[in-house]
Amino acid sequence: MSERYGLGDTAMLEKVDKLFACGVGDLVNLPQIVVVGDQSSGKSSVLEGLIKKPIPRDSGLCTRFATQIVFRRAVEERVVVSIVPSLESSQEHRQNIEAWGREVADLDTNTFSKIMQEMGLIGDETTAIPRPTFSDDVLRLEISGPSQEHLSVIDVPGIFKIPTEGLTTKADIDLVRCM
Repeated sequence: MSERYGLGDTAMLEKVDKLFACGVGDLVNLPQIVVVGDQSSGKSSVLEGLIKKPIPRDSGLCTRFATQIVFRRAVEERVVVSIVPSLESSQEHRQNIEAWGREVADLDTNTFSKIMQEMGLIGDETTAIPRPTFSDDVLRLEISGPSQEHLSVIDVPGIFKIPTEGLTTKADIDLVRCM
């Protein structure tokens, strides 16, 4: 029976991921690795070393949104990118985000730039529409292939204490703390 529900059981791992998405991690102690530090202290770099993949971040601000990376062993190699809307999202935003998702060939800078546009973090520089500095939506990357290990990693923005004029606000500090 224990082999049926062991670490190699993809169905069980998917159920655990769904439980985490529902907030069960707040109620049940499940094994986790936590990397902590101030903003720009190298947390994402530590995670990159662990998972041997680049973690998306913006050159101006490092991590601007939570990123969940799910690795699964499978026969075929695939990278599926989706965006999970925050619980506080408007119905319209939720529908747009949930409809967005795609399989990508590579996790390169151009791909991440397009994803950040979808999340509303960057846009056409010629418009005067202000963009939020951080997003409470979650970027989800599902990476599968024959050589992948079963692992889930979540990277969140670093906590900061003082707003940077013209870049971050007190509301940004509160948003990052709530992630």
